[in-house]
Amino acid sequence: MNQFEFILKDFVNWKLDNIEVLERFKHNDSFIYDRLEPVYAVLNHIYELAIENGHIDEEMETIFQVGLNYLYTQFEVIKVYWEKLFHSNCQAFETFTPLVGYLLFIADFRSDLEEIEESIDFTELNDVETLIENMIAEQREEFEYAADKLNIAIHKIVENLEFEYVSIIDIFVEIAENLQIKLSTDKEFVIGKDIKL
Repeated sequence: MNQFEFILKDFVNWKLDNIEVLERFKHNDSFIYDRLEPVYAVLNHIYELAIENGHIDEEMETIFQVGLNYLYTQFEVIKVYWEKLFHSNCQAFETFTPLVGYLLFIADFRSDLEEIEESIDFTELNDVETLIENMIAEQREEFEYAADKLNIAIHKIVENLEFEYVSIIDIFVEIAENLQIKLSTDKEFVIGKDIKL
C-alpha cells in the first residue's frame, strides 16, 4: 500500500467517525456545513476518481492531502464546542455557529500567515479571539459586535500585507468550480467588504 492509499484510507476513517455529525449540520442548513462543504466535496470527488481510475496525478494528491489535513483540524475544533460546550445539541450549537465560524476563520488566517508571523502584530486579533471564546462560553449572542471587532483586527493586518490574502476555503471553492463540482450553497461568508469566512 503506497502513501496515497493510506491517505485515502484515512479519509474513509474520518468519514466513518464524523459523517453523522456532518450530515446533521447539512440537514440543519448549518453555517458550519456551508463553510466546510467546498473542501469536503472536493475530497469526495478526488476519492471517487482515485477509486475509479486506480490512481490520480500528483496535483490531485496534493489537493487531497491538504484538504484532508484541513478538514481534520477544523472538525476537531468544531467537535470541542459541539460536544463539550453544547453537549451535541444541534439547535443550541447552531445559534452560535457564526461565532464558531469566526474562530475557525482566525485559525485559518493565522495558519496561512505563519511563515511571516514574526512581522505581524497579532495582539488585537488575539484579543478578539479571546472575546469570541468568552462570548461562546457565556452564550452571549452579540454576533454583530464580534464581527465588527474581528473585521477591524483583520483589516489592520491585511492592510500591511504585501500580497492579497485568499483563504483556503476560497481556494477550494475555486478548485470545486474547476472540477465542475456543484456545491449546495453559493453563500459568501463576508467579514467587512473583502474578508471571507
